[in-house]
Amino acid sequence: MHAVPRSVFREESCQGEFFNDQTGLLAFNRQLDQGIQRLPNEGCLARRLEEFMGMQVEDQRLYWLTLARITELVLKNAGDCADNCEFQAAGDLLANPRRIEICLYGASQPVVKHRHRSLSNQFAQLIGDADPVAWLSRKSVPHIRTKALLPHLRQLLASSALLRSDYLVDLDRRMCRVADTVAFLMSGQIADSAELLFRIRAADPEGAAFIQANLCLFNHDIFDAMGSDIDALILDDRCSGAFLYHSAPVRA
Repeated sequence: MHAVPRSVFREESCQGEFFNDQTGLLAFNRQLDQGIQRLPNEGCLARRLEEFMGMQVEDQRLYWLTLARITELVLKNAGDCADNCEFQAAGDLLANPRRIEICLYGASQPVVKHRHRSLSNQFAQLIGDADPVAWLSRKSVPHIRTKALLPHLRQLLASSALLRSDYLVDLDRRMCRVADTVAFLMSGQIADSAELLFRIRAADPEGAAFIQANLCLFNHDIFDAMGSDIDALILDDRCSGAFLYHSAPVRA
């Protein structure tokens, strides 16, 4: 994002809510700009999302563009994790629910599934010598309480009615790209970034190009463009961005 002149916010008291709304949103987006350079982990990303969801944003165009920027930040993180063979971290952002509760028949309270353990392993003492799949299907019902960050954000963005469908289609394509990269590297038995680098260097030019063509290699051009649209809308709310259907202000 570019610096927006503070004179934009120097309104009389009747515009006090506007001042708080816009300055807080700008400060939050500047924090996102710092995040795209450092790529925080899943916990930091989830806290950033929670912080944003607690903000009051009057202009819904700014709200959805900022939420889309958070999504872009999470997606960049997932792509980089995949490219660096951090498969568990990529999967956590892309698919692995953050909270699953297992309701055991006859139990008064659900049991929270360990995120990175199989159910057969977690309930091994209860299952005993029985077939784990058969036992779990008879004795329990899983409930996803908190989705992984990317599908959760994708679902939110789809409900906006403001974000262009071609952006959402491209978002889906890039989310699939993360899954494809993980599958490609795992099928090649490339366990870590050192092994990946060795394979690329040892391959002939065509082979190296093939490996790199199957990586995510995401940039943050869309993230930056959305930040520029937010700046432009704050300076002149008649502006129309590349990612929105509506150019006129849409108030909450």
